[in-house]
Amino acid sequence: MKKVAQLSGEDKAAILLFALGPEASAPLVQNMDDKTLTRLGRRMAELGRVDAEVLNSVTEEYLEMHRSEDPLLRSGHKDVVSLFKHAIENERADRLLHDLSAPKSLTIWEKLGRLKPEMIASSISNEHPQTVALILGNIDSYVASRVIALLPENMQLSVVMRMSKIESVPRELVKDIEETLEKELADMQGDSGISFDGMVSVVDILKGLEKDVARPILDQLRDKDENLFTQVDRMLLVFEDLKDLSDRDIQTILKHISSDDLVKSLKGASDLIAERFFSNMSQRAAEIMREDMEVMGPMKLSDVEEAQLVTLKVIRKLDDDGAITLSAADDMV
Repeated sequence: MKKVAQLSGEDKAAILLFALGPEASAPLVQNMDDKTLTRLGRRMAELGRVDAEVLNSVTEEYLEMHRSEDPLLRSGHKDVVSLFKHAIENERADRLLHDLSAPKSLTIWEKLGRLKPEMIASSISNEHPQTVALILGNIDSYVASRVIALLPENMQLSVVMRMSKIESVPRELVKDIEETLEKELADMQGDSGISFDGMVSVVDILKGLEKDVARPILDQLRDKDENLFTQVDRMLLVFEDLKDLSDRDIQTILKHISSDDLVKSLKGASDLIAERFFSNMSQRAAEIMREDMEVMGPMKLSDVEEAQLVTLKVIRKLDDDGAITLSAADDMV
């Protein structure tokens, strides 16, 4: 679950509807159009475990309703069904719920954002700097920064300069770029038979299962198709997911991973992730680690990812042993 500062307007609306319940929420949603209802319904279904502190920040009424209850509540598909059935006529509710149940289709930009930076850099390095600038300007800025670091040095400045000057782009040009990228992504999949949209659907489904249900499926997948298992496994838990861990869990992790692996891991992590770890160390320990990261200088991306994989392996083991609790989105590896 996101922290309070990370919540969008739709996140807060979905949490409020969940907190109020279907009967109280019905008057609020009856006059919404289908598009808005579908977006809010999808957000409610994706909320997963909701911390009471987050709910309290969204609405004071929630705190009064749940002050003595379990601090962790869970919103899911059944809450969306209940809300829609109370708020709108059955035929419309059935139609919207059917749309919500359909596999989520990713845009080409969302697909690119889930690829390893090396794969993105490899596929666009021969493009004109203006095209590269347009592509990187449409994906997550953190991913884009890692891609830029992998581009030829003589291209990096040109791309950054062009990105800073992009204002409006003709729709036809964007469409051409999207079609080209879709084709290249399909070519990257080769003859493996693995669809990117299918891969994301599999990961999303597994993330919605309880650990005791998901684990046997993953074990069987490993035995049947090791290549597919490896790709799914890597998408189930990534280093950036650690931002949602509690302070207590991060402190436990710090006791079980080496400083060397952590320094290397944080070199390739966002500032938010690094700060989550620094804030759970003593002031002196955090200062030493920051100094170590500066002294270490630039690192190969492959070395950073290797350290992150080692760290994630330790974290998964701690979760299996019950020493920590991964968030609902990742608690099944």
